[in-house]
Amino acid sequence: MTNKENTVAKALMIVGYLAIVVGMITGFSYGSQEELGELRGVIGLSLFISGIIWGIVFFGFSEVIKLLQGIYNQGLPKKSVIDTLNEQGSSATIEQKKVDSGVVSDAARGEINEFFKNRGNTVQSILPTDKEDFYLVKVDDEEVVVELGGFSPVVRPK
Repeated sequence: MTNKENTVAKALMIVGYLAIVVGMITGFSYGSQEELGELRGVIGLSLFISGIIWGIVFFGFSEVIKLLQGIYNQGLPKKSVIDTLNEQGSSATIEQKKVDSGVVSDAARGEINEFFKNRGNTVQSILPTDKEDFYLVKVDDEEVVVELGGFSPVVRPK
């Protein structure tokens, strides 16, 4: 299971809410019945408290499963930006998605232009990607992924 969320944890959370609600309803119900006599208060209170306790127990189990899922997710290999871009489809679709997602800041545009100018290349277009500090740059009719954020830009072939 590689999902960020776990369905078992969600189910246990729902069961915890149900246990609390059912405990409250049965506690009030038994607490208000006249035919139980003097024990009605004790029975009602014990049902009420046991419902809350069982709800908290289910909440705890749910939280433990969420934490274990988080630990499991940390061990998964991370996809590189290049793999993500390749999975998204052709360059035309990628360009359209990037144009829709936002604009390139002046600082990033300047850093990329200066980097390629020093290398003797001509930048034709710069598009943002969905990853922070990664840009799809068309240089001399070739598309490359440029990573900013370090000391100098890093060019990654598409």
